[in-house]
Amino acid sequence: MTTIQPGPQTETLSPAECWDYLQSSYIGRLAVINGTSPEIFPVNYLAVNGTLVFRTAPGTKLRALATGAAVALETDGLNAYGTEVWSVVVKGIPAPFEGDLTSLAEADPDRQPWAPGLKDHFVQIAPTEISGRRFPVHSRSRWWPPLDFSADWE
Repeated sequence: MTTIQPGPQTETLSPAECWDYLQSSYIGRLAVINGTSPEIFPVNYLAVNGTLVFRTAPGTKLRALATGAAVALETDGLNAYGTEVWSVVVKGIPAPFEGDLTSLAEADPDRQPWAPGLKDHFVQIAPTEISGRRFPVHSRSRWWPPLDFSADWE
């Protein structure tokens, strides 16, 4: 198996830049180990005081988190012109959020889980590793969707 090396225009982000991107976003993909299987869940999170905090309900995700095994959260985005993309990965240890819930509401009063249902378990990820990359998009036409793609679905 070969690995693809980053191109010369790929920029490694500093931890401070990674946190700037984490704070500018709120949707990520949480990777956990469920028994012996990897699972990935979309979560909307909040970056607070050097940790990532999200809410969840009882189920597969919470059971996997309760084991205390390391997790990873990835978020990415692109600039307003679609000419540059970035990706940040945080690896760390999950734990129940022990902070003040009022501080979360003050940090982002409009943040609510997207999925319906009661999500009364607050989880934080204490980062043990953070990394990120940023690079230009060279050929938008290869991945950018056409303005009207309804004909493709017929």
